Amino acid sequence: MLALLERLCLILRRLASGAVILLFSVMMIAVLAQVVGRYLLNYSIASATEIATFSQIWLVLLGAGVAMARNQHVAIDMLPAMLPLRLARIALLAIAAVTIAFLAVLAYGTLPLLKLGAFQSSPALGLPMKWIYLCLPVGAAYIAIELVLSVARRWNDPFPEPVADGIEEAI
Repeated sequence: MLALLERLCLILRRLASGAVILLFSVMMIAVLAQVVGRYLLNYSIASATEIATFSQIWLVLLGAGVAMARNQHVAIDMLPAMLPLRLARIALLAIAAVTIAFLAVLAYGTLPLLKLGAFQSSPALGLPMKWIYLCLPVGAAYIAIELVLSVARRWNDPFPEPVADGIEEAI
């Protein structure tokens, strides 16, 4: 079961990482076009602003899943790290349960927004807003999948010591 989840996450990671790179590139190009248009041509490009905004929204939610896959989210785990293994596992499960509950509420709370977005379109691009709002349940689901895999991987050492970077080792 764990091997299947790891394979699924590997595929999702590759897709999400590629999407994050693409979205970041699109966002940077759109912002550059907006700056050039506004300050060199004295013309505001409304579609560039929307492209940058929508790219950033998707980028944040997919990027949060990528960060979860790499254990790069900020966490205060000094106290749980001092617990014996059994209690540390309970703390790990409790933290994951609260996080998954939050993600479930986020995804469920988005459903009315998705229904509303089916009838709305963005002002400059004319995109149906449901495609923009879809980032919330998609991002929440991806983060939850990565979280479940993280809990399974960390089961034997729930709160490991942080790995030192090369800079810290040199100091």
